[in-house]
Amino acid sequence: MQIARVEVNGVLTYGILQPDNLLYDLPRMLRTVREMRSEVGDSPKTMLDTAMGGSRLSDAFLDAKRELEGHGLLARFALPANARLLAPIPRPNRILAIGRNYAEHAKEQGAKVFEEPIVFLKASTSVIGSESPIEIPSWIGRVDFESELLVVLGKGGKNVREEDAMKLVAGYSVFNDVTARDQQRAAQERKHPWFLSKSLDTFGPMGPYLVTADDVPDPHALRITCKVNGEIKQNDSTASMVFSIPTLIAFLSKWFALEAGDVIATGTPSGISPIVPGDLVECEVEGIGLLRNPVVAAKE
Repeated sequence: MQIARVEVNGVLTYGILQPDNLLYDLPRMLRTVREMRSEVGDSPKTMLDTAMGGSRLSDAFLDAKRELEGHGLLARFALPANARLLAPIPRPNRILAIGRNYAEHAKEQGAKVFEEPIVFLKASTSVIGSESPIEIPSWIGRVDFESELLVVLGKGGKNVREEDAMKLVAGYSVFNDVTARDQQRAAQERKHPWFLSKSLDTFGPMGPYLVTADDVPDPHALRITCKVNGEIKQNDSTASMVFSIPTLIAFLSKWFALEAGDVIATGTPSGISPIVPGDLVECEVEGIGLLRNPVVAAKE
């Protein structure tokens, strides 16, 4: 399922994208069908609740869709065209980002791949949704895009074995790890963490959907790209990741307990370059979605 977190006339809800390219209001559909059947039950309250339902929730949605269609009521639950897509996980518990997880990206930066993952944090307050602007301050220097596959955890765990790691995954989204590159390099030269260069407001575009794990047979075989103003800048496959998703989950959980709502930004391929106000950045992961964000000058 492709699950969207949306705002309609100031009201937040969750939508399920269907082949007719319409978003259907999932909580309202399930609630209405239960009322029609005089059943007692709760609709999913969060994106993680929805995603962790996986195939079970997908079956419930399709069942509700058929019943409402049979009563001529389905059209009432299609979300209007002015529904605004929001980031699927607006405030992740933690953004656990992985550096140099594509060998060619490490090479283009004059760096090497280490024997274990490079992990850094990115502020959850950096997150914005698709179509929202990336705001670049005038004083920040060079800013780059970084197209990435985002792993969303629906369960936590400590000392998770690789063979069990995928059981924690609720789904996937597209992430743009926007980076103040000059500031990052200055921090590296001073041997400081590069948290600040990654964490400016709007430097964490995410979306447009959360795709449930059961709908992604192999997350290590997806085309990942980035276009700036229509020109392809990045073009690779998640098969090129140095450390796989189970390896990353097992490694992270050795150091600290993972929690539901954590997200893992799995690294970016080669092809990074600067973006400036006026640009349009389009990050895409095959089968997951297209994340589009204009670039503007920050108000200062």
